[in-house]
Amino acid sequence: MKEVFDIASCIPQRPPFVFIDAIETVNETTARTNYTVTESSPLVTGDVLPLSGLLENMAQTCAVQMGHMEGGNRIGYIGAVKEMETRLLPGIGKTIATEVRLVQRVFNICLMECTAFMDNEVIATATLKLASAE
Repeated sequence: MKEVFDIASCIPQRPPFVFIDAIETVNETTARTNYTVTESSPLVTGDVLPLSGLLENMAQTCAVQMGHMEGGNRIGYIGAVKEMETRLLPGIGKTIATEVRLVQRVFNICLMECTAFMDNEVIATATLKLASAE
């Protein structure tokens, strides 16, 4: 049986600024989420989700994983974005799957590797440094 996750209990963002439709998996070191871009998705420009929306999706997926480690919804802050590479921006109607992996944690600072997929192809990667509020 697949575990069901309540997105609202995992991230501090609220509609309409939620860039996760479903949490596929989350554990002590990884998380995987899905998001389908719609015409009403925040930040959509023309018919694509821009880099800012893709980055927000990655950050929210990181928050899911960090919240799992810390026992629930925590406010977090992006401290740095390193080595972001974008190959393709998702269009309206496209679903992206985003995976994050904890690389290092020191106190309330986490270094996360993020990968976004569309149709099983990598469309973006980044390394995010995040801090959770204590």
